Amino acid sequence: MAIFSRNTESAQAAVTKAEATVTDWEGKAAAARAEALRLDQESGQAILADESAAERIALNVQTWKLKANAYDRAAADTRLKLLRAQREVLEAEARDEDKEAAALRKKGEAHSAKVDGLKRQLQELDDCDWERAYIFDSVNGSIRGQHLGRAGQLDQDAELHAVRAAVIRYFLATGKIPHDYYEVNNVLGLSFRGFGRSIHDQDNIPQSVRDAQAAGLSFVE
Repeated sequence: MAIFSRNTESAQAAVTKAEATVTDWEGKAAAARAEALRLDQESGQAILADESAAERIALNVQTWKLKANAYDRAAADTRLKLLRAQREVLEAEARDEDKEAAALRKKGEAHSAKVDGLKRQLQELDDCDWERAYIFDSVNGSIRGQHLGRAGQLDQDAELHAVRAAVIRYFLATGKIPHDYYEVNNVLGLSFRGFGRSIHDQDNIPQSVRDAQAAGLSFVE
């Protein structure tokens, strides 16, 4: 169900680059600390062998510790950039979902207009009203509803994408996956119909949101 535009792909590329940079800085920091520890542990024998080397050895150890601290700070700064990039990926994905929802709604409206035109012609031809067929319960024969038709299905598909966009924005705002439609409506000021429906049906929760929650990401300021 994921939709990826160029903006989404660009944001994901920034995440990948930031992740690699963090790993690089963390590796350099670990190596520098290990070198400082090695020199410190070997300093005793080296100083006993040559007392004049004490100042040089101490300076060398301190230099490696300073390097490790500098790499740690660089890693921390890059983690902040990584978090911003991860947020931008989710924001771009939400925009893509919005665009897909809008495109499907427009297609549904165009199809409805075409059906309405043909329906008028049919009613004029047959001199009576025409409606979509009802859906009957296979057990007791009671009416369960009316066929949606293609336009109805397009509207449902459009809402699915709109819900996915809302779930992403809800996660960005709260750091949580919503339990129901009412939570999304309350936080984002929307009006999805929630009665008798679970937001966890179908594919309403994007995998990107599940992955972000599993990774412990939080964008709540």
